[in-house]
Amino acid sequence: MKRIFIFTLVISIPFILSSADTHQESNPFQVYYADPSFSTFEKAYESYSNQLEEDAENNNARLMLSYLYMLEMERMLEQFEVRMDSLAPNIKFQYANLLLEIGKYDECIKVYEGLNEEFPDWSCPWRHKGEAYFKTRELEKAEISLQKAIATRVEHYDAYVMLAEVQEAMGKYTDALATLETGFSYKGQGY
Repeated sequence: MKRIFIFTLVISIPFILSSADTHQESNPFQVYYADPSFSTFEKAYESYSNQLEEDAENNNARLMLSYLYMLEMERMLEQFEVRMDSLAPNIKFQYANLLLEIGKYDECIKVYEGLNEEFPDWSCPWRHKGEAYFKTRELEKAEISLQKAIATRVEHYDAYVMLAEVQEAMGKYTDALATLETGFSYKGQGY
């Protein structure tokens, strides 16, 4: 998936650069792309944001901001990946959650697995790993992870809800209903 993203981006860059304002001496997106850093990102962001303030219908500025956000997010994600061993557990968990939110399921599963090994009684990484497996349609693995989330914290309401969804997808309708009913008994408890 990462290769497809990079390939698509490389193919798109000439079109992006040619669509940018050519009357400027230096295109802020080109400057950022040539030297990706927070400083060049900030300058490009300010430039395109100012253009949008001047003209709310400036779709070129809106598009350039969108590409900037995407590229900067990828750059930040790479920095988390190389610093993985030094990240605090809560930061690893939030990093994995971000990967989950943007559909990088294989990558987030690896981070959750590391957290499961290091903190086997922490329910949340089990629950989120179950969600990632569900989204990749690895239903048996999803069910096991979600059951582990519940075993480590019996009042983990959203683990029950997710488990019921997985069981329903597996055709285990009776189990799904029982799981959901049990989960409802914990709604509003814990965190």
